[in-house]
Amino acid sequence: MSAKLSRANITQKELAKILGVSQMTISRALNNRPGVSRKLQRKIRFAIDKYGYIPNHMASGLRKKSTNVIGLVVPDISDSFFPEITKIIEKKAKKRGFSIILSHSRESYAVERAEINLLRGFRVQGFIIAPSGNQKQVGVYEKLQKLRLPFVFIDRVKEKIDCSYVVTNTEKGSLQIGRYLLKKGYKKWGYLRGPRSIFTSESHYKGLCASLTESGHSTNSIITASAGFKEEDGYRAVQKLMSKAKPDVIIAINDLVAIGAYRFLKEKGIRVPQDVALVGFSDLKFMDILEIPLTTVRENIAEIGQKAIEILLYQIARPEGPSRKVLVEPELVIRQSA
Repeated sequence: MSAKLSRANITQKELAKILGVSQMTISRALNNRPGVSRKLQRKIRFAIDKYGYIPNHMASGLRKKSTNVIGLVVPDISDSFFPEITKIIEKKAKKRGFSIILSHSRESYAVERAEINLLRGFRVQGFIIAPSGNQKQVGVYEKLQKLRLPFVFIDRVKEKIDCSYVVTNTEKGSLQIGRYLLKKGYKKWGYLRGPRSIFTSESHYKGLCASLTESGHSTNSIITASAGFKEEDGYRAVQKLMSKAKPDVIIAINDLVAIGAYRFLKEKGIRVPQDVALVGFSDLKFMDILEIPLTTVRENIAEIGQKAIEILLYQIARPEGPSRKVLVEPELVIRQSA
C-alpha cells in the first residue's frame, strides 16, 4: 500500500488497484451479488478490514438516484418526547433499508430552514419534521413541495401547508382533561399555556374551552400564564400564575412544564393535590414514578412514529400519491396529582 494512503481516506479505486480487481468486482462483493467467488469475496473483505475502506454511500446514491436516507428534524432532543419517537422512526426505517440523519431546530424556524437545506445537500429522499416557528413561516415547506421532495409533519402542523401529518388529537385529549376536572369539582383553572404560534398549543387550549362550553361554564374561568415546553418554563410560568390567582387545579401544556410547576409549588410549601391539583400532557415514561404520580394524557408515541415512517416511505415510492392526515387518539391517565 502506498505511504500516501491512510486508513481514513482510501478510495474504492485505490483498493481495487491494490487487489488487482475492478471497482465493479468490489461493489458486487459488498452487495453480495453473483459473479464473485467465495475465495475472492474473503480476500476483498479482508482488505477492506485491513485498510479501513468505508464505502461512499452518497456517491453511490447519486449514481443510483437513491440514497436511502431520511432527514428527521425535531425542535429539541432533550425533550423526552422526541428521543423516544426518534428511536421508533429509526428502528422502523432500518427494517426497510433506510437510514436517518437527525437535526435539531432549537424551536427556531431559521435554524430549521438551514438544517433542511443542509440535509437536501446530503440528497435525503424525504423528511419527517416537527415544525418550529409561527404559522406564517412556511417558505421552506413550500420549496420542498415545489421540488416534489416528500415530507411528513409529526407532533405539530402548519395549517397553510397541505401535506401528510401524524399528530395526537390534542384537542380531544384536553377535552378529556376538562371533562374529568369538571366531574371532580375543580372550577378555578390555572393554565400554563404553550406558545400561541404553535398549532398544538392552540388545540390544547381549544379542548379545555370546549369542555367548559359544553357544560355551560364560562371560559373566563381559565386563568392563563404563558410558558414554553421545558421544565424551567413551567417553574417560571406557575410563579407568575400564583402571584395573580389561587386556582384549585393547574393544567400544563405538557409533562415537563408540569414538573417545573410542581418543583415551584413544593418549594413554596403548596401541596399537590391537597392545596392545588396538577395535570400534564404526554405521559412521558417517568410520570408514574414521581413523588406525586402525575395525572396526564397519554400520547401513543409508538403509533405516531410508525405511521409517520410508513407514510413517508409510501410517498417516496409514489410521489404522486395523495397526502394522508392522521390523528392519533389519546388516553386520559388518572393518577394521584388530580
